[in-house]
Amino acid sequence: MIYKFRILKYFNKSEIFLVGLAILMLVSVSYGFYFLIWIAFSPLIYLAFIKNCRRILELSIIYGLITSLFFFNWVYNVKIKFYLELYMLAILIFTLYFTIFLILISFFSKKIKDYYVILLPPLIWLFLLLVYQIMPIKIYWMDLSIFQPAAVPIIWYVGSYGVTFLIILSNSILSYYFIKKNRILLFFEVFLLMIILASLFYSNYSGFPYNGKKVKVALLQGNFPYEWKWRQNNAFGLILNTYLNMSYEASKNKPDMIIWPEYSLNEDILDNKTVSALLKRTAQQLNTTLIVGSLSYTSDKVRYKDTAFVFKPDGYIDMYNSTEPFFLDKEVVKGNALKIIEHQSNLYGIMMCNEESMQSIARDYSNKGSQFIISLSNNQDLGRGHSIISQFTRLRAAENAKYVVRATNDGITQIINPLGKVVNSIEPEKEKILIGEIYVNSYKTFYTKHGNILVYLTIIISTALILKKRKYVNKI
Repeated sequence: MIYKFRILKYFNKSEIFLVGLAILMLVSVSYGFYFLIWIAFSPLIYLAFIKNCRRILELSIIYGLITSLFFFNWVYNVKIKFYLELYMLAILIFTLYFTIFLILISFFSKKIKDYYVILLPPLIWLFLLLVYQIMPIKIYWMDLSIFQPAAVPIIWYVGSYGVTFLIILSNSILSYYFIKKNRILLFFEVFLLMIILASLFYSNYSGFPYNGKKVKVALLQGNFPYEWKWRQNNAFGLILNTYLNMSYEASKNKPDMIIWPEYSLNEDILDNKTVSALLKRTAQQLNTTLIVGSLSYTSDKVRYKDTAFVFKPDGYIDMYNSTEPFFLDKEVVKGNALKIIEHQSNLYGIMMCNEESMQSIARDYSNKGSQFIISLSNNQDLGRGHSIISQFTRLRAAENAKYVVRATNDGITQIINPLGKVVNSIEPEKEKILIGEIYVNSYKTFYTKHGNILVYLTIIISTALILKKRKYVNKI
C-alpha cells in the first residue's frame, strides 16, 4: 500500500492518466479494436514532446512492461516448446522498442520548434523498424499495418511500411494538436483519417477485375494437438488417415487443389516409400494437386527443413523448403531459394508460417510471375493470437494484389482476395474443410515492382525538412 502511494506521488496525475490511456488503447487493439491503432500512441507521443528524456525513460519502461504483459499474454498461453522464451523476448523487444522510440522523440523534438516536428515520430518508427528487420531475430511485429491490412489502393503504392508511417503520423498530428491547438493540425488529422476510411470502404465493398482463370481449392484444418512427439508417433497413422479421409470428402466438390497445413505430417514423407506412394496415388485418383506440409531431414537425421510436398495428378512430385523458418526453431534448416510452381499453366508460390510476416517473400513471388500464393501454417492454441497473426496474410495479399489461400492446423484457415479482404474462412479449433474459388492474375502493383521506394523517399524528404528547420532554428 505504501509502495503504491509512493508511485502515485512520484508520477503526477496527468502522467498516470495518459500512460494508462495508452495502455488501455493498445491492449484493446489486440482484442480486435483495430481502428484504435490510429490514436493509440498519441498520449505517449504527447508526453515525449513535452517531457525530458529521463522522465520519458521511466514512463516508457512502465508502459512497455505493462502493455506487453497483456498484449502478448496469448504467446504465453500457447505452451509450445519455447513459449516462455518467446513471451519474455516479446516483452523485452516491445519495451526496448518503445523506450528507444520515445526517448529519441523527446530528445530531438526539443530541437525542432515548428510543425515539422510531427514528422519526427513516424520517421523514428520506420528507422527502428528497418533496423529490427535486419537483426538475426527478424522481428516484424512493429509493422503496425497488420491492424489495417485492407488499405487499398494506398498499400498498392506504399506497402505495409508506408501504411505504418501513416499510422504513426496520425498519432503524431493528434498529440501535437493538443500542444498547439492549431486548427490546421486538426484538419490534417481529419483529412488523413477520411482517406483511410475511404480506402477501407474501397477494400471491403469494391471488386477486383477478375479476368484470369478460376481455381477451386480445398483447405483442410485437422485441428490436432500441437505436442510434437505425439504427432510424430501418429503422423503416419491417425493423422494421415484423417487427412486422407478429409481429402476424399473434399474431392466431392472437384477441387483443383487440396491443401494440408504446415507440418500436417511431421515426419519425412520421402523416407517412407509406402506413404509417399500412397499420397502420389491419392493425387492421381482424385485428379487433383495435393499439397502436404511436412519436413525433410538433413543427413544427420536430427535437423530438418520445413517442407511442402506437391503431388501432381500426372505423378510428378515437387517441393518447397522454407527459406525463412522461425528463428527459435534451431532444428530447422533454411531452404536455398524461393520456388515458383506450375499448376495447369498458372504459377504460384508457397509461404510457410513465419514467411507470412515478411514483405520480401510474397513480393519476390509476385515479381517472379506468381499468380496466386498458398500459405501453410501450424498455428496452435493461440487464442486471440489467431486473429492477430492471420492479419499478416491479408497484408501480403493486399500489397501484391494476389489471392492468398491459408491452410492451418487449427485456424485461421481462410481465403483472401487481392484487396486484402477475407472472402471465406472457417471456425478455428475445429476439424473442418474450406472449399472456395480464387482467380489467378498477373497484375503487379507499384509496390510489387518497386518495393519500399516511396517509403525511402518519404524518409529522405522528412529528414531533409527536419534538418533544414533545425538549422534555421539554430541560426535564430
